[in-house]
Amino acid sequence: MSAKPLLSKNVVGAIPPWLPLDLCTQARQRLLAAAAVSISFYFPFAPRVVGAPPEPPLTTAQAQNAIPEAEFLRVIGDDLFAVFALAFSPDSPVIVSGSIEDTVKYWNVNTGEQRFTLSVHLGDVTSLAVSGDGNTLISGSDDRTVNLWNMRSGKLLYTLQGHQGEVKAVAISPDGKMVASGSWDNTVRLWSVETGNAIRSLGPLDDGVKAVAFSPEGRIVVSGDRDGMVKFWDVNSGEQLLSISAHSQEVNSLAFTPEGNFLITGGADGTVKVWNAENGQAVRTLSGHYLQVYAVAVTPDGQTIASAGDDRTVRLWDLASGRLLQTLIGHEKSVFALAISANGKLLASGSNDNTIRLWQLKP
Repeated sequence: MSAKPLLSKNVVGAIPPWLPLDLCTQARQRLLAAAAVSISFYFPFAPRVVGAPPEPPLTTAQAQNAIPEAEFLRVIGDDLFAVFALAFSPDSPVIVSGSIEDTVKYWNVNTGEQRFTLSVHLGDVTSLAVSGDGNTLISGSDDRTVNLWNMRSGKLLYTLQGHQGEVKAVAISPDGKMVASGSWDNTVRLWSVETGNAIRSLGPLDDGVKAVAFSPEGRIVVSGDRDGMVKFWDVNSGEQLLSISAHSQEVNSLAFTPEGNFLITGGADGTVKVWNAENGQAVRTLSGHYLQVYAVAVTPDGQTIASAGDDRTVRLWDLASGRLLQTLIGHEKSVFALAISANGKLLASGSNDNTIRLWQLKP
């Protein structure tokens, strides 16, 4: 754990943000090699994706006529470590964040004040999920474990062990009774929230799992893999129901629309894709990001998709038409995480610039 200062704001900030990502990656690798430590670090940077160039800025006339879908509210966070995961409480003004610091932190969204910190993991906290009733918090980590917490008190309930590789994704079923976890060990595992016991393992898959999501009715869990595949699984039988070759590179994020008729995927190929969740047919591809997409989310009304990625932007899309509604700028480095509040009023974005930015979504 003594190696953590190597990834502090001061060291990362020593590499100018305007350098190309491949040069930044080489610089970071040289820093780590010089440190000669045995701890494994995860840098989610990928080569530049061939695609559309950055969008030109709005003209004065366009800016005057544009109706913003979201407005910046405030920055919250301690400005110390990259933010990998975010999740809102459904019934209180709280957002939780997971970071490279191995901790889960609670923040008051109204004041930006840090409420408390959960420190049990021994590796980066890569993913978070909160139950619909607000009682249970799930955290997944590069230490190969999944932790179940009492969301309200911060008490650790269970540590779920069994994965043989880093845990990169967690999700909780709509009824709050089951947890899904996806790992670099090429499996998805299902767990009981009540007992902490393993229910079953799905797979093995052909590659590591980067994203998982439950369908809104809870009957299906979907996995997104490093080989670009998306797979649908029956949670009761463990049977694989459907397989989609979704992206040319790894699938970083998944989100169902509230009614469950569409699945949204974000990939390292720089695209966001909309799929018919019943038959796996492609509906449309949303192109605009010019580097890989790390996170996608859908508003509670099912009308708007949010996406974020390596190009430092958050983009809002109209689900029905695929039209780009707004590009949110402000982050200085890659945006790894997105979360939307249960009432649909707030959007949060977490970044490698060590900040969480809050945005007000229009009604």
